Amino acid sequence: MTLKRLIVISTFAALIVISTFIQIPVPPVSFTLQTMMIILIGLLLRPVDAFLSVTVYLLIGFIGVPVFTSGGGMGAVFLPTGGFLLGFPWVALGISFFKSKTKFIPRDLLVIFIFGLGMVYLFGIIGFILATNQTMMQALILFIPYYGFDLIKIAIAYVVYLSIPKELIQRIRMN
Repeated sequence: MTLKRLIVISTFAALIVISTFIQIPVPPVSFTLQTMMIILIGLLLRPVDAFLSVTVYLLIGFIGVPVFTSGGGMGAVFLPTGGFLLGFPWVALGISFFKSKTKFIPRDLLVIFIFGLGMVYLFGIIGFILATNQTMMQALILFIPYYGFDLIKIAIAYVVYLSIPKELIQRIRMN
């Protein structure tokens, strides 16, 4: 692995940390910009690099550095937001792998909705249910306000992605 690639992966992991602390604290799950950053990582990086970038973020948190909304440590996976955290690497990987290579909007939006909403909430709600002993219906209803916020984050992430010149994206992805 080249030094440039390590720097890119580390930089995007750091951007996830920043996006975590841009939040509106609302129990039981704060509104953050994490999902938007995970989507951007999936759009900008190659699949393995997208996965590694998010995994580096998680590993930093799991060793105790307070980079999650709940702080740090392995115990974060057992909290209401743990499912979201565990799903993030797979979301970034899926978006990166299945997105179009030419910024074809219909395909990209479909991929982002499947992974950026579908997979995020599949992992997130399952983790939330396990941590809180709520029913599936209670969890689905509880997260209604979050769905709208995530739609806005998806739109922002995709507009940012579309505005980045293809040449710059290619430079980011190069070894």
